[in-house]
Amino acid sequence: MLFLYPLGRGFVVSFTGKVTIQYAAGTNPPVVDGRDISDWIWKLAGAFDGSTIFVKRKKTSTEFGIVDALVLEVDAPEILERRMERKILERQDEDGSVTIIDNVAFYIKENYRGQGIASYSLLTEALAANELGFAMIVATAANDPAIGWKVWPKLGYDAEIPDDILDKMMPDLLADGRFDLTQPMRISTLLDGGRYDLWERDGSGCIMEFDVSDFDGWSMTRLVAKV
Repeated sequence: MLFLYPLGRGFVVSFTGKVTIQYAAGTNPPVVDGRDISDWIWKLAGAFDGSTIFVKRKKTSTEFGIVDALVLEVDAPEILERRMERKILERQDEDGSVTIIDNVAFYIKENYRGQGIASYSLLTEALAANELGFAMIVATAANDPAIGWKVWPKLGYDAEIPDDILDKMMPDLLADGRFDLTQPMRISTLLDGGRYDLWERDGSGCIMEFDVSDFDGWSMTRLVAKV
């Protein structure tokens, strides 16, 4: 996998696996669902060349409760405000065990924002997760003053719109007349229907999901088209 993304001032962000990986005791090789994922670590972290990845395993708090997770922290002081963090965890649902990545933190320094780094990082991560058969990536899209809740859906994250927010949108949705309001309304529905302006006006931070299980699904298609 090779991504080169040119930035200003002659700087280039590359995603070719030229990273340093430091393993905590008991995490080398890193195993998820009984599989050694050493060759995928930098991809699952969405790490760009020159960064350092710290790998550890610990009990950690997630939206699914306290779970055992393989934690990937990416340090790149040139670009990141603080370490990027991903938690790889397994959980049970009605179909059995599924593997999920919880994207906890990704804060790019202001002078590097809006240049596509987040898109390429997420694409690198999502392609690796799809290849490994993971189910999804989840993230808590930050609220004001951050704007993650406005940005991440454009890259393929989705969520059902909470009732209190939907109530604010309802007059406009009724006036529009093109939406089936008997069905749960999702952010993706607004995007596909040309009314993302309602989410940008009334939305807020929330937990969003990126489906990596289907390469031809809405999330992956949206992200690939974006980059």
